[in-house]
Amino acid sequence: MQIVNHEFDLHCHTTASDGSRSPAELLELAVSRGLTALAITDHDTVEGARSLMNASLDKKQGIRLITGAEFSCLWQGMTLHMLAFGFDLDGSEVATLLEKQKARRLDRARVIADKLERKLKIADLYARAETYAESGVPARPHFAQALMEMEAVESIDAAFKKYLGAGKIGDVKLYWPDLEEVLSAVKQSKGYSSLAHPFKYKMTASKLRRLMAEIKACGGDAVEVSAPDINSGEFGWIQQEAGKLGLAQSAGSDYHGAMMPWRQLGRFPKLAPSLPSLIDVLLARY
Repeated sequence: MQIVNHEFDLHCHTTASDGSRSPAELLELAVSRGLTALAITDHDTVEGARSLMNASLDKKQGIRLITGAEFSCLWQGMTLHMLAFGFDLDGSEVATLLEKQKARRLDRARVIADKLERKLKIADLYARAETYAESGVPARPHFAQALMEMEAVESIDAAFKKYLGAGKIGDVKLYWPDLEEVLSAVKQSKGYSSLAHPFKYKMTASKLRRLMAEIKACGGDAVEVSAPDINSGEFGWIQQEAGKLGLAQSAGSDYHGAMMPWRQLGRFPKLAPSLPSLIDVLLARY
């Protein structure tokens, strides 16, 4: 796979969810890497993106900022991530859904804090984690940072291995909306949706094909064809299947910063020449 630098990125995260850079720091990085368009896609929140969207033109430094978020949802009992772009920020179906998601995430964060405080016999973990969360909703990476600050662990990796990773005490499950509900909200809010990192879910080819067909049938627009961790075989397969279904391609680095240093903003495989690109549709609006 030929990985190249692009002038846009439709998949990246800030401290509003599980990234290590603040929105302003991410914008500075985008400028330094020569990007001209950026969609911040924090998990179930637009608080990081909103802070930049509301900034004056000079503070945006020539970057075209596209409204974005990454929604968690359920399909056949599996948790999926759907990227959403270009939706109305206020008074929309997406805004309502985001408020529900925020409440769910706050409840989960308090449960995580309570479990870890009891386990480690520490206090004020929630308040410490909250200081790292731009959106005010601590996620597991923020708890990892707080545990480091409190010297309960020696590193972020250790926090996940001991307490926050899959199956550990801090891995608290959460109810997510159905795929159809998310797609409907995005469409009603004049936005576009794309399946994020399609091969991360470890589905069989036939099941992934069924998922993509359902996304299309429910009003979805695209699939993330160009992602940093995709291999050449997957790249060819997803192009072909997306083309058959009439899905466009989205593309992005899934940048998280220090949490995943091997991913670089604006750096991912070349776009598939056989498919229409969601970035072109979005830039026509921004």
